[in-house]
This record gives sequence, C-alpha cells and structure tokens, in this order.
Amino acid sequence: MRRRALLSLSALALAGCTAPRSDGIGVPTAASDCPPVGERIVCVPETDPERAPIALTADSRSISLPETVTFTLENGAGRTLSTNFYAWKLWKRVDGDWYRIVLDIWPEPLMTLDHGERHEWVLTAEHDLPADPGRYYDAWLEAGTVSGLGGGEYAFTTDGWFGESTDPQLGFAVLFAVDAPDLTLEPTAKVSDASRDGAVVTVRGDGEGDGDGRAELVVRRVEAAAGADRVIPEQAAHDYRLRNTLPYFEDGVERVRYVERSPGYPAFGVDEPYAIRYEGELYELRAAEPETETATD
Repeated sequence: MRRRALLSLSALALAGCTAPRSDGIGVPTAASDCPPVGERIVCVPETDPERAPIALTADSRSISLPETVTFTLENGAGRTLSTNFYAWKLWKRVDGDWYRIVLDIWPEPLMTLDHGERHEWVLTAEHDLPADPGRYYDAWLEAGTVSGLGGGEYAFTTDGWFGESTDPQLGFAVLFAVDAPDLTLEPTAKVSDASRDGAVVTVRGDGEGDGDGRAELVVRRVEAAAGADRVIPEQAAHDYRLRNTLPYFEDGVERVRYVERSPGYPAFGVDEPYAIRYEGELYELRAAEPETETATD
C-alpha cells in the first residue's frame, strides 16, 4: 500500500508462541508463478494455506459463469496486518503472463487485520459485458460484481505488511479457473450510429452534458509502435473508449473515429497519443480537441 509509511505497528506477541518474521512468510514474488504482488507472496495453491500463518483462500477454485465466489484472508500469524481491504485486484493469465483486469482506482484508508481475524470479499463473476463501462473501475469493500470475464485462469489478490514500514510488503493470492466462452467485445449503449467511408468508420455516441462541443477519439492501425502494451478483452471490456472503437475494425478498416459530446479536458483522458496491442494488431489512440469533427492522420 502506498501509505504504509504513515503508520508503524508493533509486533503482537502471543503467550507461548513466537510470531513469524515477515521475511519468513511466503516466497519471493520473483520466484513465484503468481501475479506480481508484494515483495513476498503467499499464493494458493503454490502454498498450502493450512501450513501458512496467513493466507488468502477461495470457497471454490473452479467456477462456471455466472457464479459467486467468496475470498477470505485469515490472519493466524500472531501479528497485526496493515492493509487496505479496498485494494484487492483481479488478474487473468494469458500466454503465461498476468494481466490486471480491475481495479484501477480505490480509496486509501489504512486498515488492520488482527491475529485471529478474517476479512471476506464476495465476488459475483459474470460473462456478460458490463452495460455502462467507464475508463476506470472503482473498488468495493466487501461484495460486488465483475462482468465481462471469459474462460481461463484467474487470480484474486491483496497485500499488506507486518510491523515496521521497512518490513517486506506481503502479497496474498489465490488462483481459480473460470469455465466460460471467450469474450467478444461489443459497443456500448452510448453508440447512436456508425457509418463507413472506405477505410474509415465514424462512430457517434451520446456523450455527457448538454453543450454543443464535440470531442473525437481516433484509433488507427499502425505497423510499428514502441512501448505498446498488450490489452486483453477482459481489460478492454471495462473501457468504453475501446468498446466503441475496436469492434469496428473489419477487413479493410484502417481508422475508427469515435465522436461524442465533449467529455471534459483532456478529451477522453488522453493527453498524448499512445499505442496498444490487441488481438495481435497494433493500434494508436489519440484524442482531438473539443469542437473538432475532422480527423487527420
């Protein structure tokens, strides 16, 4: 957690036992096959939760969508864990790499989990695409829904630390399998119409506000791009900008313009052009100034 330096907690001594050191819990994250959370990680099933002083578990490690699964972090380490229950994360492994699906933003209160206590997150997982996705996914504390999940291997994670702020950051993870069809992107309900003119598709959406200003997001195919991050469908499902552009790249389409009422400045949250790799193709995204209706290369 980014604010762990704000509070230092003393180790909690239990009568008749010695609390384990932080550097003796889990394994170095770099040596684990689980998501990169913390400096050391306790990951189920790599680690047997019955033998770990603190672990994150799931009431089911194989689900079919839609389904609800409960994740439990239980502290039996004899020390108080400093953490943030809002800062859980959901990941998917694709081609051997882990991709964080959500969260994007979360509140940052400092919370604690004392010895003998547990915290539960109840996740409802769905295959259907989120109806009204934003650019960011907000946290929930105890229960919520994540939509737009395809089949594959997932991980639920959280983190925290014991004792002093200099102690290792600990990651906690549990892997689980999802049985569902592959995910296919579809435009959101914000789209009002779309038209094609040669290699260019123009998509119009219902933006926010009641002014006449318009903003434009231009997505185009490119042959090369330095530093392009791969985006998987489960990530794109939660970004209305990608939902309203990528599905229109049919054969022969080189550029998609998404136009809507000005969503603020910078338009669409894009300060500078950037590139992504999606389904084996490279794309550049850039935003035009409000009041603009004409895209240029």
